[in-house]
Amino acid sequence: MNKPHSDFVHLHVHTQYSLLDGACRLDRLINTAAANGMHACAITDHGNMFGAVEFYEKAVERGIKPIIGCEIYVAPRSRFDKTSHGIKHASYHLVLLAKNLTGYKNLMEIVSSGYLEGFYYKPRVDKEVLSRYSKGLIAMSACLKGEVPHFILSDQWDSAVKAAGEYAEIFGKENFYLEVQDNHIEEQSRLNKDLVKLASRAGLQLVATNDVHYIDMSDAKAHDVLLCVQTQSMLEETDRMKFHTDQLYFKSRDEMMKSFADIPEAVLNTSRIAEKCQLELDFSELHLPRFSPPGGEDGEVFFNRLVDEGIKKRYGGGSGEIKRRLEYEKKVIKDLGYISYFLIVWDFINFARSKGIPVGPGRGSAAGSIISYALGITDIDPLRYGLIFERFLNPSRVTMPDIDIDFCYERRPEVIDYVIQKYSKENVAQIITFGTMMAKGVLRDVGRVMGMPYVEVDKIAKLVPNDPKITIEQAVEIEPQLGSSYERDPQVQQLIDTSKRLEGLTRHASIHAAGVVISDKPLQKRIPLFKTVDDQITTGYAMKSLERIGMLKMDFLGLKTLTVIHQTMQIAKRTRGEEIDIDAISLEDKKTYDLLVRAETSGVFQLESSGMRDLLRRIKPDRFEDLIAILALYRPGPIGTGMVDDFIKRKNGEVEVKYDHPSLETILKETYGIMVYQEQVMQIAGVLAGFSMAEADNVRKVMSKKKPEAMAQLKTKFIEGAVRKSVVKETAEKIFDQI
Repeated sequence: MNKPHSDFVHLHVHTQYSLLDGACRLDRLINTAAANGMHACAITDHGNMFGAVEFYEKAVERGIKPIIGCEIYVAPRSRFDKTSHGIKHASYHLVLLAKNLTGYKNLMEIVSSGYLEGFYYKPRVDKEVLSRYSKGLIAMSACLKGEVPHFILSDQWDSAVKAAGEYAEIFGKENFYLEVQDNHIEEQSRLNKDLVKLASRAGLQLVATNDVHYIDMSDAKAHDVLLCVQTQSMLEETDRMKFHTDQLYFKSRDEMMKSFADIPEAVLNTSRIAEKCQLELDFSELHLPRFSPPGGEDGEVFFNRLVDEGIKKRYGGGSGEIKRRLEYEKKVIKDLGYISYFLIVWDFINFARSKGIPVGPGRGSAAGSIISYALGITDIDPLRYGLIFERFLNPSRVTMPDIDIDFCYERRPEVIDYVIQKYSKENVAQIITFGTMMAKGVLRDVGRVMGMPYVEVDKIAKLVPNDPKITIEQAVEIEPQLGSSYERDPQVQQLIDTSKRLEGLTRHASIHAAGVVISDKPLQKRIPLFKTVDDQITTGYAMKSLERIGMLKMDFLGLKTLTVIHQTMQIAKRTRGEEIDIDAISLEDKKTYDLLVRAETSGVFQLESSGMRDLLRRIKPDRFEDLIAILALYRPGPIGTGMVDDFIKRKNGEVEVKYDHPSLETILKETYGIMVYQEQVMQIAGVLAGFSMAEADNVRKVMSKKKPEAMAQLKTKFIEGAVRKSVVKETAEKIFDQI
């Protein structure tokens, strides 16, 4: 039997994206809403929409209606006026919720305007901006820092009435609500009475919220520590920013009904507002800029011509296999609408090469495309190395292509400038990224706030293993000294318990080292924008959110190795008169392998760490395929499972190479019978179990996510397919388990 929908939903909620202020992790927030039988929940972070897409997806997945909103800052006069007029940080709070797609787009415009035009301590807008973008939005008068509350608490009744009237006129009387809260703050109790009076006199509606900043009441102390981290203060300080209440948690429907028993309509209005909000985001749309070929030539004709010329250059004429692969890739790229994408990438790589800017040979799944190779986007022959196109573009699981390109570290900005000039600065921006409070860092932050001596905190933090994936809880379990300190020292216990509550929260926003987004329209029409402290405009959505909404994002990686190689070639030419063609150096060069076996690799990209040098000495590479394997094997999984030792013994002839089924030999021969690459997993699924390459790519994807239910379904399908191809069931099970 379905749980009945709650007649209360939270409409004023600060998540981890209210940086160092909200302590609600998205997963926990949504799970709590579901556990409370709430059919909807809002996200209203301070001044930004950083978490909107992520929140939307997670909520929909749990069957909860996502309400996208923001608690914005409103300048008392013009957004361009950078004076305070007696208001701290010169702004009032106002909560906005998107009713529909129009409201969502207008909310993005408002948020962007706050950063791009009105920033003064906070991203502020004014009533002119609100009037321009008011359609499709619901507004709520916010907390004690709202404009209407400010005037009421300042005994300026007429100004409060006027402000309420202005908001009602901007958004429509039916879309503006006076917000009452029960947070056990004396000022709020007084304010609530006057808001009830104002609502009655002005014909406005009330709405009950709880200005949620954390999930449980027990999180209040940890949240206080979080505020200290934000303001760089200490708990013992009396004159610091502090919430004088422990009530800003995710209250249940019953708690809210009890709090507002005298005005139940305010509680019921939350569900009515939720019903008004009918936003649906379409993640199937692509917003690729259109590439205009020179001379007005048709894009598809130009693309085909470039590809055909490239195939002749790379392969001479082209065998039947090359032609089949080429036609298949062309069809997929055309059907998915990615011709412009490939031309855009070809164009800026072509520009870089024409200007003598060193470009890398390509990395990632794009190397699996023969068309990438033909266009010069990559310099790796996918046929020679058994690379699979479906790992890059899977027609049965459509996601945006992802091509990472290395450029000379020093001249990378020239390429980005070219892209900005070609597609306009309004359509191009670097991408935002977020730092999180990881185990070691959060321990140090909390220890400082608690006033613990640095030496003691540093000692505790250093006991956490140097693995970014390890949590504090795991570290306490696996590190005996840390566990014993926790058991015997109350202060260490408080440090660790508090840190665990804050671990994983978003700490700050910055610019992604490589990510650039290119839009078909001005970015402000597609996404919210953000401005850094040094006035650089970036996207207001991170990488994954941009991908989900169909934006074209590129990684323009600055690689110092390319710079060093380029400068070395210039020095050789200047001092020795030698012209070195780096691309002409043989991959079978014996002197190079001798150097690698001796592990003389300081300054060699990806091969210079002490662990990697040790691996080189043990594996003794003598062919290029060994280097590929070394890079794949040098990861915690293969090292921890003994795969590396097994690989070395097989390569050096200490252990016989065996195959569980004869058909595996052609797939695993180059890695001595060991599954090292994801492409090998895909090939095994195809050859052994009859999967198409698109299905095999889904196997790879499911394996990486390690979801038990999906894995069980795959195992059944894999074994059934293998048995149909006359593979013994026990053998098929063994091979699947190895995968």
